[in-house]
Amino acid sequence: MREYVVENEFVKAVRAAGGVAYKLTSQTANGLPDRLVLFFPAKTVFVELKAPGKMLRPLQRKRRYQLMKLGFPVICIDRFSQIKPAIEAIKTWTPSTPFPDNIGAKVPELDITALPHDQGSLDDMNDYGDTFEPEDPAVLAGFFDLDKTTGGDAR
Repeated sequence: MREYVVENEFVKAVRAAGGVAYKLTSQTANGLPDRLVLFFPAKTVFVELKAPGKMLRPLQRKRRYQLMKLGFPVICIDRFSQIKPAIEAIKTWTPSTPFPDNIGAKVPELDITALPHDQGSLDDMNDYGDTFEPEDPAVLAGFFDLDKTTGGDAR
């Protein structure tokens, strides 16, 4: 079964329950969830829809993490059997309270990486590798002398 089949059934079920499920598209931010689901009063949930058994790509997991850090619930649905419980959870959820756990498909946590501790400080950029060979300051001084490059007639 394909993703669009699950997505179409989800959109129909949201509409039948009195909500809307807007398709999200962005020219500037890839990896956003497929749908923005809205129910009265002011219930806003992001929903990623997948084909059965498919996993979120790393960028989708990053966007999910970012939205959740802002306080928005983000759920993933990959089966018909998850649609009704997800809609019921959204309808009974009160914004500004934690969204119920175990709704939709299981999403692995995003691995957060950190710079190794032995790399020095960010203030010392030499530790992060220069891509150019160091230049002699005398050569650079001649390059930036505008009087020489314009024949002494700098305007």
